[in-house]
Amino acid sequence: MIPTAALEAVPGASGAATAPRITPLAGGLVNRSFLVETAAGRFVLRLNAAAAITASLGVDRALEIEAHQLAASAGLAPRIVASAADHAFLVTEFVAGARVPLATLEAGEGLRRLGLTLARLRTLPLGSLRGGPAAMPLIERARQLVGRAIGAASAADAASLARSLDAAERGWEQAGGGTREACLVHSDPNPDNVVAVPGDGPCVLLDWEYAHRGDPLQDPAAWLQASGRDWAERLPAVWRASSLQGLADERMLAGMVAVYDTLALAWQALAETAAGIPGAGRAN
Repeated sequence: MIPTAALEAVPGASGAATAPRITPLAGGLVNRSFLVETAAGRFVLRLNAAAAITASLGVDRALEIEAHQLAASAGLAPRIVASAADHAFLVTEFVAGARVPLATLEAGEGLRRLGLTLARLRTLPLGSLRGGPAAMPLIERARQLVGRAIGAASAADAASLARSLDAAERGWEQAGGGTREACLVHSDPNPDNVVAVPGDGPCVLLDWEYAHRGDPLQDPAAWLQASGRDWAERLPAVWRASSLQGLADERMLAGMVAVYDTLALAWQALAETAAGIPGAGRAN
């Protein structure tokens, strides 16, 4: 059931002669989203998970809104229409486009457009974009998430998490993490969050929950991690498409992927504990 206050925040949804058309949307592991069509247009209403669950997964809603608005100003995210003061819901414009299949994003025009998106994020002025839990160095976030996950894990799972963190520590050092100038990082550009809009320009990214100031290698690494276990075969193409030449080499990018492997493992363990979410991959 959609709370009245949330529905009323959608333009044209209240007081109209015709009731809005509401369609549940797929995607999202802890939030619920709906396409709401009214005489004023098409909008996406996202009902956020309870604050306790959100906090346990490291989401900073206030930082999310700031980062989302910054990206939207450059056409890289849908425009925010309304947001609850307590962050219980978010309303954005519906992006006219199509979710891009994984196979399309792995090569050719799809990869070119995604790479253009990630490269343009690096050019946005951060200005007063504040810090937050997700704004800490990525390796510190991995340490904290793994520590919390180990506290609720079986002995076998705890050992696996510890080994993964060791690999992340080596990867972070290999990547030269934290030595490059910070930029806006989306942090979860998995296929479900990439929309190809008409034209040949950059894609639009959805779900800015983990956006923050971070290392320029993070988004290309998060994409590689989210796209499957054979990421090493695609790494050179992603490195080129993201215009990382002169900024970092392919070995550095591989190191950052190792950090995201650990984040995915810890996030899933915490999500299962906090919200009863069944096993599924996650980039952060």
